[in-house]
Amino acid sequence: MRVSQVWPAVLVALYSTLALAQSPAISPGPRGEPAPAAAPASEPTPDAAAAEPAVAPEGPAEDTAAAPPPEPAPNAAPPSSPEGVADSSRTPVVEPRAKPDGTGELPPLPARHRLVYSNLLVLRVNPLGAEDRFTLGYNLRLYNNPKPLFRDSYFGVGFSPTISPSISRIGGNIDFAPLTILRFRGAYYLATWYGSDRFKAHPYSSPTTEYGPQKLKNEAGANVLGGQVELSALFQVRVKMIAIRNEVTFYNNNIRLPTGNDVFYDLRHDVLVPAKGWFLTNDTDLLYMTKFGLNAGVRNSLVHVFYTSKMYGPGEVTDNPNTPMDRLGPVLTYTFFDRPEKRFNKPTLIFAAQWWLKHRYRGQGAPGMEDRIHQGIPLFLLGFSFTGELVRSKH
Repeated sequence: MRVSQVWPAVLVALYSTLALAQSPAISPGPRGEPAPAAAPASEPTPDAAAAEPAVAPEGPAEDTAAAPPPEPAPNAAPPSSPEGVADSSRTPVVEPRAKPDGTGELPPLPARHRLVYSNLLVLRVNPLGAEDRFTLGYNLRLYNNPKPLFRDSYFGVGFSPTISPSISRIGGNIDFAPLTILRFRGAYYLATWYGSDRFKAHPYSSPTTEYGPQKLKNEAGANVLGGQVELSALFQVRVKMIAIRNEVTFYNNNIRLPTGNDVFYDLRHDVLVPAKGWFLTNDTDLLYMTKFGLNAGVRNSLVHVFYTSKMYGPGEVTDNPNTPMDRLGPVLTYTFFDRPEKRFNKPTLIFAAQWWLKHRYRGQGAPGMEDRIHQGIPLFLLGFSFTGELVRSKH
């Protein structure tokens, strides 16, 4: 792999990690993906199209004399991406946690053992996609410490299928949130592309192949099957009513394609990805959180694919023609109510619009290219998510 291919993605990952490292830690938890701190294994992360953070309480009353430290940001609910919808489905949803009562007491810790679930339904336009993400998981609370930095730390395992009209993924995930502001996740899925030709996988022999919207619409796709690994890290922090969240996700494909093809068009991420290889997404959110369930902010989404020299044809220039891709725009979420420990909780509406700052066929593409969509037309995403606790221990 050429250094020029890897360098842009490495800069993105390093920049996100180092910049956020200056703030106190938090992570997404299941109390919240799409919208996409430490979200429990049972909660969803748009491909997209997108996880939900929940903000921990402030410190005890006796500490109020000193300047309050940044609060662990919210719990983030996933859904990268909207699959079938792509990473854009992981739209953030942030909710403030209860404050200490008049006596300075912090709210009770979550139960040590919990069986939780979450669901995210996402619709996306430009490109067109729809997907439902469900997660059922077991979460183990790690500490008996009610302070914001530790109260939502957990270890979790879950079953997390993703279903859409043309893409399905069946698999599971392992989550580890050592702090409320920091979560690591590993997942493996058996994935298949099927359905109408327009939305199937479209195999190609090289990353330089044309794959504009009209070409995808008019040519036949292929039914493909294989495995996909996801490795992600989420960092989020909140200061008063402002929350910052960053999630980087690495994908590794092991997909069977017809002989002679090394890449295919993946509708979830709207780009040519390797049949056997890596690509990444990076989502950064800046949100203003109100006390009545409405959160508003902006999201920046990056995609980078790692093409190897073997994927190009003889004599082809191996400069990456498709990524990095970049889009930016507003996101709004509204949570109707939050009643912890209920079987149906946090019903949340999600809306996002992102303009393509860089895209081969939707943003600043090659001059004179006819098979492309005007840069002024954004990606629109509409979603609905909810979570709940099915079983919990007494302590």
